[in-house]
Amino acid sequence: MYHYLPHTADELLEVKAKTLTDALHDAVLGSFELIGKGKHEQEELEIEVHSPTLEDLVVDLLQQVVVQCELREFSPISVKVLEANEKHPSAKILLLGEKIPPANEIKAVTYHLLKVEKKKEGWTINVLFDV
Repeated sequence: MYHYLPHTADELLEVKAKTLTDALHDAVLGSFELIGKGKHEQEELEIEVHSPTLEDLVVDLLQQVVVQCELREFSPISVKVLEANEKHPSAKILLLGEKIPPANEIKAVTYHLLKVEKKKEGWTINVLFDV
């Protein structure tokens, strides 16, 4: 589950999920609200990220989604998390969508207000998008 929290200038996404896989899935899905969704699942785009920390993994993964969608003129619809590794922070995802330019521009995925927490009830991720 994801939703946006109130923020004065940018967009603050909060994700709560049982597993890291689900949390990354929902974070990427939440980014589509800002990027702009396509209408048809005609194309695939695979993204793989290896990072030094879980915080870096979240920022790196979401930044790659933003960059690759812009560079490849790809409007995503859905995401599948193919791999997610907590001990060696990495993830591989598959975006499904169509080959049209994204509707909106995200300037950056930031570290400001970033939170990646694992508790017994699950994962919480907060990430701020500069729009």
